[in-house]
Amino acid sequence: MRIPKVILTSLLLLLIPLSGCTSEPEVEEETFHGTKWMGTEYAPLFTLESMDGNLWSLEEQRGKTVILAFTYTRCYNTCPVISASLNMVHESLNASEKDNLTLVSVTIDPWHDSPSHLRNWTTERAYDWPHLTGHPDAILPVLETYGVGPIDFEDDSEEGYGFSHTQPTYIIDAEGRPRVVWSDAEVPVDLFLQDLRIVLNL
Repeated sequence: MRIPKVILTSLLLLLIPLSGCTSEPEVEEETFHGTKWMGTEYAPLFTLESMDGNLWSLEEQRGKTVILAFTYTRCYNTCPVISASLNMVHESLNASEKDNLTLVSVTIDPWHDSPSHLRNWTTERAYDWPHLTGHPDAILPVLETYGVGPIDFEDDSEEGYGFSHTQPTYIIDAEGRPRVVWSDAEVPVDLFLQDLRIVLNL
């Protein structure tokens, strides 16, 4: 028995929407509180001197999520706030999260921040992560690459000297790709922690 053409066409039309039900559901992109990174796919690699005198390489951190910050010891405004906030973030993590994370800070002032000075500075504040330094010829290209510019040099006879600069803090995933960047002078601990845990669980 032949099926009338009108009925056959109607059956085919009914099947078309059903075919879409078998497709893979769309995966929602991560929603960050900080700014989603839209730059290079992989974080530019660098090797600098740690406060313990050893070389520290970003490439060697593959397999771990990396928080990359930029501070310096003679900064009296934003740097202490950022460092204290990151310390609180680190202390809020559980043991497993800490095992899969590297927190590191690069100095913006290689002229003053020697390894011994950084070591004493971190010990006084009970910070438990490496602070990196090196010759200005090694530090300045890293600062430029990551958008940290010592823009204006200021000298004050009472307070010392400082820089006017941008101060991004990056969260880089275990494959070496920047995922989110915080550029504010203050890092809200709870929101930053949420972003960090998203990246840790990728």
